[in-house]
Amino acid sequence: MLQVLRAIVRRWRRLSQTLSHWLETHWALPSYNGWVVLVISVAYFGAATNTMVGWLYAISGLTFALLGLTGWQSRRMLQDLEIERLPIAPVSVGETIEIGLRVRNTHRKQAKALLQILDQRDRSVGGEGRHTIDTITVGGDQHWIDRPIATRRGVYVWDQLWVRTGAPLGLFWARSLHRVPAKAVVYPQVIPLSRCPILDRLGDARNPVSATQDRQAIDGQEGVTRTLRAYRSGDPMRLIHWKSSARRGELRVRELETHNSGRQVTIAIDDRTTWEPDDFEQAASAAASIYFYASRAQLEVSLWSAQTGLVRGHRIVLEALAALDYNHRLDSRQREATPPDTGLLWLSNRDASLPQLPQGSIGLLWGEALATNNAPRVTLEADRDLRLQLQTAR
Repeated sequence: MLQVLRAIVRRWRRLSQTLSHWLETHWALPSYNGWVVLVISVAYFGAATNTMVGWLYAISGLTFALLGLTGWQSRRMLQDLEIERLPIAPVSVGETIEIGLRVRNTHRKQAKALLQILDQRDRSVGGEGRHTIDTITVGGDQHWIDRPIATRRGVYVWDQLWVRTGAPLGLFWARSLHRVPAKAVVYPQVIPLSRCPILDRLGDARNPVSATQDRQAIDGQEGVTRTLRAYRSGDPMRLIHWKSSARRGELRVRELETHNSGRQVTIAIDDRTTWEPDDFEQAASAAASIYFYASRAQLEVSLWSAQTGLVRGHRIVLEALAALDYNHRLDSRQREATPPDTGLLWLSNRDASLPQLPQGSIGLLWGEALATNNAPRVTLEADRDLRLQLQTAR
């Protein structure tokens, strides 16, 4: 009996919420004060019909007119609003993401007041964003920037944005839906590595990939200027050639000699298996961290997965890692895709996949995979510091 009553209560709550949402969206929903005024109006009207007193009819008529006018004004307050999203710059996990809006009043005569903006987005990028606007003048606009912390890697797309108001007297609530597309890209966390012994083991025995040796070669050429070019945003200040900049009247930057060993490193993520979410997030972070470490060591590094294929380039790799889905259903082409036939740094949670890899490959394994073969492997633990494991694992 108790369970039946609970089920009835739950259904009643869902029905009342649905009805309230429908009223608020299509017309207006009385607030607490609105219900009080409505009950008083009905009481005055009832008293007037019983006593046939004219002033009671007048009071009830005025209050009903007031309710109807304020409900109509609440609905009207939501009209002639133009909403535009500001560009959202990509960030990494743990960084602040800026989500901005511009709300413009296009009405020629009426100012907009007491507006509440509800931005419906994923919890990983801050959840529902709320902002209150006191007044938007005729032809004016308001900017709003929310700065939540990005908590999880991914590509987040949403378009639902509600504008809600209780103006002018707070007797009714009304809301309207605006479809304003947004896209936020959250890269995996890139851990700065000072060393990565795993890369020294990668490759065959005759020509191993040694990031340490390449780093020494680069250090030996540090400071050798190859050419000068115009300054671009993001260039280090230490590379500015001040004499040439003063002579030409614009900032000039030194381009240093670089060393490229010609050795290739392919980081491959096994996305054709079922992962635990936390393990996959750590694997994506490890792939990004090792990629940038190998890139700083001037190795020819690339990333492979069944979903993305072989990609390279800092931004392209970060976007590919952000878009990887650990439970993605692969199509026939992706299921048949094979990694390059070179030594791989294979990130997986399947020990059985290691013997199928090209010679010279090394596996980075997550989860509780048992060692069922003698293939080179390094087992990482999700509950331990990833930076420490990557800098000490051999």
